[in-house]
Amino acid sequence: MAMLKYDDKKLYLHMDDGISKLWIPRYNDNYSREYFPDPQLESVEKLPLHLYFVNEEFCYKDYYRKRECSNVFSIEFVLEGSMLFKQNDVEFRVMPGDIFFIHMNQDVEYMTGPENCCHRLACCIGGNQLMDLLTATHIVGRSVMTPENKERVEAIMRSCITEYRERRENFRLRASVLCYELMLLLGQDIRSSEQPVILRKSIDYMEHHISRKITLKQLAAAVGTSSASLHRLFQAHLKTSPMHYLIDLKMKVAKSLLLNTKYQIQEIANRTGYSSPLYFSSEFTKHVGVSPRNYRKHMLNGR
Repeated sequence: MAMLKYDDKKLYLHMDDGISKLWIPRYNDNYSREYFPDPQLESVEKLPLHLYFVNEEFCYKDYYRKRECSNVFSIEFVLEGSMLFKQNDVEFRVMPGDIFFIHMNQDVEYMTGPENCCHRLACCIGGNQLMDLLTATHIVGRSVMTPENKERVEAIMRSCITEYRERRENFRLRASVLCYELMLLLGQDIRSSEQPVILRKSIDYMEHHISRKITLKQLAAAVGTSSASLHRLFQAHLKTSPMHYLIDLKMKVAKSLLLNTKYQIQEIANRTGYSSPLYFSSEFTKHVGVSPRNYRKHMLNGR
């Protein structure tokens, strides 16, 4: 397989902020793209998850990028052709239907494959919840993956492009929700490829019954195992108990509802399986550090 090789004499330093550096070819006519950055970065940086930019790019012979200590996290989805990708000295050939992740603070290189062409979509994502979400979805430490539902991945990324192209009212908020959906979708695929069937079934059951009160005994019965076996499985693979995982999941859903809907606390409590809004508020405060009302007020005022 052809691997990444490029003559450094043909490159120039395109960006240098003192930490991160980006090199590209001197004659920068080897690609065409639709590129949509956010015109007001100070607006998006207050969102828990946001888009810095989205683009659809057609790359040709001599296309090349070299990043030293990357300052971005980006999801790159190859549609046609291929891309040779190198991250932290590990090289990949990324084929149509594959995704490669450019991670922050990593050294990366990428160029067109032997076809001398590559058509791909990219979403560059930031936000104060990004690292938590990368960890929760197991995207951290992963360079390349093949999503199961390629059509859905492409549809979400194209919806992001549409939002940033048209810039209708509240487009940033809708794009933030799309980014969240995209990362959860990819995380689900990663989890499916790594986790035992019983564990995947348990997590799927929790996610699809988030509005119910679920006990460990009920969960174990639903997936066809014992409470003790299920507890050992969660501890071995996720370093937590099934009930702690469920509570964390409820809190993530509650935070999303607080930020992205106008539901009252009672409604959010019901949608996350709490019959009492007071008990829900107590649990939320215990796990998040602030009450649901103060979380909503602080986060929305920060936007």
